[in-house]
Amino acid sequence: MFFKVPSMINRLQRRWTSHILLYHATFSEVSENIGSELHNVSPDVLYKELKWLAAYFDAVDIDDYFQAADKTGKFVVTFDDGYNSFFQEGFPVIKALKIPCAVFLCGSTIDGKIFWRDKIRFLISNSLVGEFLEFYRRFSDPDPLLNEATFYRRTKTPSVNSLELNTLLDRFFEKKRIDTKNFEYCLKDKNDLIKDPFITYGNHTYDHYILSSLSEEQQEDQIRKNDELLRSLGVRMSRIFSVPFGGQRDFNQASCRLMKKYGYTGFMYSRDRINVSRMTGVRTNCSLPSFERYMPAGNFASFQKQLTKMAFKGLCRKVFKEG
Repeated sequence: MFFKVPSMINRLQRRWTSHILLYHATFSEVSENIGSELHNVSPDVLYKELKWLAAYFDAVDIDDYFQAADKTGKFVVTFDDGYNSFFQEGFPVIKALKIPCAVFLCGSTIDGKIFWRDKIRFLISNSLVGEFLEFYRRFSDPDPLLNEATFYRRTKTPSVNSLELNTLLDRFFEKKRIDTKNFEYCLKDKNDLIKDPFITYGNHTYDHYILSSLSEEQQEDQIRKNDELLRSLGVRMSRIFSVPFGGQRDFNQASCRLMKKYGYTGFMYSRDRINVSRMTGVRTNCSLPSFERYMPAGNFASFQKQLTKMAFKGLCRKVFKEG
């Protein structure tokens, strides 16, 4: 009986929660070079999770979700970063289940660059973090908390300038003569884009840098450049913005001004939270509407437990009126 309780709670959630799911990679098999820390949900698990949600919640388009007066009982599927696995292995699941989704792209990979988070994962997977940090300190005064043990997490903080870090990553890769020809984990060829009624594409900035680590001018370059690239692709575009990393400190007032300047009508956090009924969005200093989303677990049983925990935490936030 105990094991049936989470399932029962999850089925009843449609009465008082809504969900925005955040997927990244959907590889059947992840390359050893980037396996470390990559959020990956295999196609078979993706199918199980979305099929279960579709049985109890209503699947809706991301822009329709933001505009809906009542969001209760709805769910939205999003994919960030434009991993090739979505186009090759994830989309067939979307198509089979007939569930709309939004794919948030970073234009730098389409322009032939390597996604900088995959460079970070490469260093970790190949035990090169210590060597890179020695190289880094020769050219910069890095965050004092940045060390081998905290490397992955600290490179996602505003105290580390993403642009500067990525520049030094490129220099280190060149110095080590690391062959990057096989670093084709994210979309590179715009001809591989799938144009389908079930897919909307959105802005995730050009390089996926932490916006609050950049100057306002650099932030505008990231948002404008990617907006222009997306428009040039001739795809259906969402007017919801996907903030890289999606934490409270990962954007600032300059980010909000720029999102509004370029016509975005809302944005998403990524703090592993669900949205509780009657919430009008996340309370923030930014005047744009914003909602929470979460990264689903990599296996179905863990996903079910995750939903239960988030439901209780969501109720607590609502009761105690937390942001």
